[in-house]
Amino acid sequence: MTNYESLRDLSQLLKVKFVFQKHWIDWFGWGMAEVMHKVLLEAINVTFIAASFIMVNVDEVTAINNTQWLLIHLHMVEQWRRIPILLCVETICMSTISKNMFAFMLKCLFEFGGLGLEELCEKLVSIGCNGSSMFQGHKMRVTHQFKEKVAHFVIGVHYFVHKTNLAIIILSNVHFVHWLEHFLQSLYAFFTHSLNFFVEF
Repeated sequence: MTNYESLRDLSQLLKVKFVFQKHWIDWFGWGMAEVMHKVLLEAINVTFIAASFIMVNVDEVTAINNTQWLLIHLHMVEQWRRIPILLCVETICMSTISKNMFAFMLKCLFEFGGLGLEELCEKLVSIGCNGSSMFQGHKMRVTHQFKEKVAHFVIGVHYFVHKTNLAIIILSNVHFVHWLEHFLQSLYAFFTHSLNFFVEF
């Protein structure tokens, strides 16, 4: 930002609005970022329209301020090499039921990926998700809705960590496993509320 003069030609090439001749102002950086993001999305659109097959990975996360975010990665295979691209990181402002999540994901794929319904139907081969009840359920969950309404042959891939978690939940009926799980939870709770923890971090 201190070397503004050397960025002027690039800014004009990217058609950034309000390019000043000498002085930098704060909101100009956001304007430049928006234009660069637009150029990046155009490149992503070209890449995935040319791809034979695409895969979608979705992760729902909760930030430290308790806001919920959806991360969507698209993957393609080019010359036997998997190419991952972060498509979007979007905050979720709606109820996180499967119907809303399906519509939200579809909107992101249309808006940021530049993929229409026909391209998704032809190219989408798998959806990797976490949260079994939300994404990978057998009835009207997100993956099921993609199969029914978008790509009939799509394969739902459940993350290995969450599969392990489901297995532990089933094994919780065993007395020793239940005791071990309770012990680890108590240990975690003790150290996260420890004064030494706050001093250290």
